[in-house]
Amino acid sequence: MKLLKTMTAVGVIAGLLVAAGGAVAADLNLYSDQVPWHDGMAGLASIGSKASGLNITLQEITPTDKYQAFMQTSLASNNLPAMFKWWNGNQLSDLVSTGAVADLSSYWDQAIKDGNFTQQERDLVSVDGKPYGILLNVADWVVFYNTHDFEKAGISAPPKTWDELMADCDKLKAAGFTPFNAPASGGWMPFIWFSQLVLGTNPDAFVGLTSGKVAYNGPEVHKAFQIWEDMYKKGYFTDPREQDDSKFFANGSAAMFLIGDWHSGSFATAGMKPGVDFKSFLMPSVTPDVPQSIIVEASPIVVSKAALDGNADLGKAVTALMQPDASNMLGKTVQVYNGNLKGTPPNAIVAADNQLVADAKPRQLVRWWEAVPPQIQGDLVAQMGSFMLNPTAANGEKVMDQMQQINSDYWKNK
Repeated sequence: MKLLKTMTAVGVIAGLLVAAGGAVAADLNLYSDQVPWHDGMAGLASIGSKASGLNITLQEITPTDKYQAFMQTSLASNNLPAMFKWWNGNQLSDLVSTGAVADLSSYWDQAIKDGNFTQQERDLVSVDGKPYGILLNVADWVVFYNTHDFEKAGISAPPKTWDELMADCDKLKAAGFTPFNAPASGGWMPFIWFSQLVLGTNPDAFVGLTSGKVAYNGPEVHKAFQIWEDMYKKGYFTDPREQDDSKFFANGSAAMFLIGDWHSGSFATAGMKPGVDFKSFLMPSVTPDVPQSIIVEASPIVVSKAALDGNADLGKAVTALMQPDASNMLGKTVQVYNGNLKGTPPNAIVAADNQLVADAKPRQLVRWWEAVPPQIQGDLVAQMGSFMLNPTAANGEKVMDQMQQINSDYWKNK
């Protein structure tokens, strides 16, 4: 079972079994690493409990790397929670290969028949044609921008090309703002700009990185690193050591933030009004000859096969979480959107992003985090983070070579 090889620090994490409050097999827990979504996740647990008559309790572990390690330990001990938030792409495929999570085909068949979702949404959480997740979040990765910062810098409209974006960065610097909020926190965020710059220069190479066909120290990655280094030299990024990932954008000192549009809820919580204090645009390709691409992120809640087999009423919770009421509750509490066609987009930003994508028709790709083999995900992200802390050409060469060593070691055994 490949997933069992993902993390090796099982002994370190074992203590979390007690601290997280989820070591008893009889417990019906919903686990999450999304503490900022606490109210929404608690709401889902409540909806599931009411529909099923079961007591489904929310449990949270953060940051993401500790959450993944906890699930790793739970899987190894045959003690998976009844329901837990996960990722799609290779992350989901690897989990499904263990046989530990439930096939939700019958629930999706009914949800599509009822008009709540389409086949496209089902495909986001499917492996070999079978769905294994309840959609929690479907997000477009966009560039948020502070409308007041742009106005003070004399920028009347968001950029349409990379050259316009770079010119706007210079205007923002001149006006006293850092162009981009770019934290390296949470055990995952360093991949954001790395993957975006590969995507923006060569989308096919982006896909090739996740399948082992493109080297992490090849010419395609070198080009991305050169741009990344140059942007650091020009002072376009905030201090990566800041652990509050939205601090600089929320307080207006950083004018833009490349992130999934699920983050719009965090900004709203911080007092920024969606569509007024901040808006969004699609990241342009680095050169006009490269087709525009966008990352579409999908987060599922997966269900333990053992829990579903052993608790027939748990299926009622699954059905309830795929209804418009659950979608609208998420929108109202944490302003994320799960793609339910009968649900209401939670704010003006998400509605606008849906329209931006519909109009631009960019190539839609699975996020690097979900697409890369999970066995090497953490080690690769750690290398990217080390570059962000020391963004020099020499360190970039070292990082690329180390990433490729990690990559080649994995794929040569396939």
